[in-house]
Amino acid sequence: MKMKALVGFLTLVHVSQQYPTVSVYEGVESVQLPCQHSTETEDTTVEWYRYGSNPFVVHQHQHVFPTLFQNQHYSGRTSMSDDALETGDLSLTLKEPHHSDSGVYICQMIRKGVELFRQYEVELQVKVPQHNSTITVYEGEESVQLPCQSSWFLSKDTTVVWSRFGLNPSTVHQPLDEKEPRFQNQHYSGRTSTSTYALITGDFRLTLKQPQLSDSGVYTCHVHNNENDISRLIVRLQVTERPIFPPEVGLALAVCLALAVAALGWYKTITVSSVVVKEGVSFVKLPYKTIVPLPEDVTVEWSRCAPEPMRVHKYCNGNNDLIRQDEFYSNRTKMQKEPLKTKDLSLTLRDPCYRDSGTYICTVHKDREAVTQKVVRLRVNVPQEVVAVGDRAKCVTLPFKTRARLPADATVKWKRFELYNSSTVHVYQNGQDMSEVQHDSYRGRTKTRENPLQAGDLSLTLINPSHEDIGAYSCTVERDGDVIWKRSVRLKVKVLWF
Repeated sequence: MKMKALVGFLTLVHVSQQYPTVSVYEGVESVQLPCQHSTETEDTTVEWYRYGSNPFVVHQHQHVFPTLFQNQHYSGRTSMSDDALETGDLSLTLKEPHHSDSGVYICQMIRKGVELFRQYEVELQVKVPQHNSTITVYEGEESVQLPCQSSWFLSKDTTVVWSRFGLNPSTVHQPLDEKEPRFQNQHYSGRTSTSTYALITGDFRLTLKQPQLSDSGVYTCHVHNNENDISRLIVRLQVTERPIFPPEVGLALAVCLALAVAALGWYKTITVSSVVVKEGVSFVKLPYKTIVPLPEDVTVEWSRCAPEPMRVHKYCNGNNDLIRQDEFYSNRTKMQKEPLKTKDLSLTLRDPCYRDSGTYICTVHKDREAVTQKVVRLRVNVPQEVVAVGDRAKCVTLPFKTRARLPADATVKWKRFELYNSSTVHVYQNGQDMSEVQHDSYRGRTKTRENPLQAGDLSLTLINPSHEDIGAYSCTVERDGDVIWKRSVRLKVKVLWF
């Protein structure tokens, strides 16, 4: 009766365009995302995937193949019942749910490339439990200590286990005991220790050597005795980059040189900001508002050093100086009016794309002496589009349009990702289609518009789509071996019953 009631709830919510929600706290052993359907034959595949993830596949339940195209974030953490197709219970079990697992998950059944029923969507909310303390440390410190205090004079069979939410395995540290095997996560191998006299003092603090950015997370100190809990404390560790940069650096190589000499301990500091956007937005702002006095004769310069030294934008003598601006940023940058008076040195970047991802530095200098600096890390995420078409359609278009100016000597590559490898679908190079490098199944079935790089329309038209064409496609724009634009599209082909 409970399962029938749940199915009714899922159906009702799906029709009303809302997601049923499953909420858990970090630290639970597992969580189950429900999905119920009538029993099916063995040649059916059940696929769970998540909106916004890349790759999007969370789990595949197949009668022959294992999950080969799974997002590695979920590796070893997902499972379904062996008799799922027989019972119709397609629920997904996710081990050790972490806050980053929060999102909308989709349950889908497919047989021979045909979707058998409408997608069921479930929203997972993984909440971070209230922590007892927060420890902040700079990356590169010799060590950091996570506090954990318990009662004094504990019995000899008392054990403490430090673990971290979201890891697999989750154990960070536990005493070496022949009776109790040690399954420490290798990320922490040789870097953790507790006091030899912890049972006497009750001080179970964890010492972590050489803290790294990847060590940031929520840790649990679990003190137990013969499987009985004595205490459980939660500590959040935040490891940040040390904000120390040299006062004078070459303008174009600012970031590279700063990273190389950061350990020298220069006396001036700058802050670091992070900005994340999706490709396709009209613009993005790299923020920099300062309180430092700015004389009228200073120069403001935005630059980056990868994939090669590039001048992004320059402002001096009350005007924008774009004569030596890198061509890649031509007509795409803008600063506020009178930035020296407003002290708002933010840079607006139009039509951000995949290649814009990187580290930018704004340097204010006078007579080649740096007055103030700011570093901004920009990440431009590539959106993943889903295109659905009926099985009787004459053609389907996999979209990829951009307003950015594309280099005329770039190469456009469309590829399809399958279970075992990737297949070349279409290549445009040197002003022509390169049919000789196509996979045989696509030869004569693909086309792009005329002069796609000049038009900014790299969309691919696939003629006579069939169930064999279902899958994930990617389009990359490459130049001198570097990927400067990227787009991902998933194609679905549905049966039309008329």
